[in-house]
Amino acid sequence: MHVSRLDPACPDWQALAEHMAANGDAAWVLDDDGRPKSERLVFLGALVDGQIVGNLTFLKQPIEIPATEWAEDHDLSLREADGGVLYEMFVQTFSVDEAYLRRGIGRALQEEALRQARILGCYQLRSWSSLDKISNYELKLGMKFAFHPAIYQTDSGLKVSGGYFIRVVQE
Repeated sequence: MHVSRLDPACPDWQALAEHMAANGDAAWVLDDDGRPKSERLVFLGALVDGQIVGNLTFLKQPIEIPATEWAEDHDLSLREADGGVLYEMFVQTFSVDEAYLRRGIGRALQEEALRQARILGCYQLRSWSSLDKISNYELKLGMKFAFHPAIYQTDSGLKVSGGYFIRVVQE
């Protein structure tokens, strides 16, 4: 098993795009032509015997404190003591094929995501997961991610129970 950072110029890109489509992940990160929706996206693919069996995609973004009246209705970027903006990698997609679960592939993808976040100067790696993703919870808690319960409201108004997993990558 090997985890690689992939982009549209890589020979395995089409296989990654097909894997994401088969797992319902493509709509979050790819446009209609199978290209990244943003240049800030990072794509990881897990390969076994030359076949993509897992993916993790994340987006580099400033850590934002949401706007409220108390904050004069402005989002505020979290800053370091020297005034520099703190960044995070926010996971957009994460899936491993059913036949390859519990073989260390998800852990390898998460470890590579943590490494990439460090390389890209991010303070933390963060993701959201619905309550029904039991194996994801087990993996993240086993890797010492912190957990913050949260409700996500879909565009249709459906409220989904779950939470954010967060791990600091810069010491």
